[in-house]
Amino acid sequence: MMDVSVVGGSGYAGGELVRLLLDHPRAELKQVTSERAAGKFVRSIHPNLRKKTDLKFSSVEKLDPVEVLFVALPHGVAMGKMTELRRKSGVVIDLSADFRLRDPAGYPKWYGHDHTEPGLLADFVYGIPELHREEIATANAISSAGCMATSTILGLYPLYQAGVVDLGRPRRRIAAAIHRAGSGIVLGTVGVLAGSAQEYRYLG
Repeated sequence: MMDVSVVGGSGYAGGELVRLLLDHPRAELKQVTSERAAGKFVRSIHPNLRKKTDLKFSSVEKLDPVEVLFVALPHGVAMGKMTELRRKSGVVIDLSADFRLRDPAGYPKWYGHDHTEPGLLADFVYGIPELHREEIATANAISSAGCMATSTILGLYPLYQAGVVDLGRPRRRIAAAIHRAGSGIVLGTVGVLAGSAQEYRYLG
């Protein structure tokens, strides 16, 4: 069994990650942190887990060392905490967008803010096994790919390998009924949009 913990487990991504880890045959979930829900039962935020765990959320300040640490903090938050979090585990897997790009100049362009820890970017392996399986197996810092990038890469990469498409400047159109951009209530996530479709984001 491998000891694991989740930092930022009260959001959608963190909650699903907790569910998956609780069912994983080789993972032993030790802690789930949440600053807004510290001291509350995990099931109070994620009622689908009420029969799966009696864990309570803890503050990140009380985080114990583990073999693998998952970070499910909002975009833009993880980068400022990563140096300290990496001291808690030999392997860190970040679910946010904070370490997906190697070039710090890409962050203001694509995410609207500067990267506060550009020196850490080169440490992270892009977490798509179909591209980087060997590197991921030995990495101590992994950045999980986003949903749109994953769908694009998994669709185009086999065609690129076969010489069918040129990846110089590919164009793709992705349709999502309701996107899951975190747990905040915004127009793109509310249930009244059932049966409709809209552009997620225009990129040039």
